[in-house]
Amino acid sequence: MKSARIRDGFMPWAGLALGSAGFFLAQQLGSVATFQDCRIGSPWIVLLGTVLGLVIIVAGGLGSRRVFDGRGETLVRRMIAAVSLMAAALFALALVLPFIAALLIPRCWA
Repeated sequence: MKSARIRDGFMPWAGLALGSAGFFLAQQLGSVATFQDCRIGSPWIVLLGTVLGLVIIVAGGLGSRRVFDGRGETLVRRMIAAVSLMAAALFALALVLPFIAALLIPRCWA
């Protein structure tokens, strides 16, 4: 009962919370692999971090979308879910653009 109540309270915020977590994970993994240590930097590490981050962001967005599309939801919960969905979309965009740059710019500007 208590875990269902916590999950129900978290779902409108899922896109915002998991979106920021996925972005943070991919950003840290990509920046460390690409810029901090040039010996181990590889596009594969950046690709892995980006895909993992996008999976987390999409999972959060789907959780918020479930609340946004729900029929019995209050206006406040739907608004929070809408903001979370938009935040998840921005996090995904902010994750994809540096990924493209990391593939185009040579590793450590070699």
